[in-house]
Amino acid sequence: MKCKVHLCVIVTMVLVAIFLPKISAFAASEDVVAVAASMHECALELAAAFEEADFGEAPQLVSGASGKLAAQIISGAPFCLFLSASPEWTEKLKKDGLLYDIAPMAKAPAVAWWPKDEAISLGALRGEKVRIAIADPAAAPFGKAAGEYLVSIGLYDTLMKEGRLIVMGSVEQAILAATSGGADVAIVSLSLAIKASKGSHVKLPIAPLENSGGLIKSRATENITEFWRYIRSDAAASIWEKWGFEPVRSN
Repeated sequence: MKCKVHLCVIVTMVLVAIFLPKISAFAASEDVVAVAASMHECALELAAAFEEADFGEAPQLVSGASGKLAAQIISGAPFCLFLSASPEWTEKLKKDGLLYDIAPMAKAPAVAWWPKDEAISLGALRGEKVRIAIADPAAAPFGKAAGEYLVSIGLYDTLMKEGRLIVMGSVEQAILAATSGGADVAIVSLSLAIKASKGSHVKLPIAPLENSGGLIKSRATENITEFWRYIRSDAAASIWEKWGFEPVRSN
């Protein structure tokens, strides 16, 4: 158990060392979007399409667990727009006076994924030796949803007691754990299962998570405001759908 804790600490330290310099390196004038890990690939394509259509310049993206990104915004990280996997974090930042023009973007299903080619069923989660990777429930909405689902089917306590619940910093790290052999199954967003382009997945019988976003006060530029409007428009809907989301169209 101690080895697993030490491994998680080492992984976290490495990720911090990699990403914090990138965040601090952004000039104040650059448009930087804080995006939940579950929608990272989709946001990359949205940014590229925004620029290709001559609507504006593609913003920089920094991805991670929604709760950790919210903490960075509170600490003054130079983000202009926050795309969260859950309204929980956008509402918190709104109450703190840091966010405005908050709106839903899309709904995202949660899935159980493994790297095997054979079809996976929900019954696979009950395997006696199956290790399940999830994102940190305290910081990642998909981790919270995964934990609540495992509690609802009576597995959470058993997995914790037997050391078979592998808690990672984000959904991207959770699927990486299953890909690399650190876990057998990962509970993640459908978008990451699509990105994996291998293995198989099954949707969890829970309501899709509602993604939510908002502009950051004193940092949102005209370009980023246009990008925020674009990703909620009909023009962006097909990209959301490609990555397994159910888009919410605002205009």
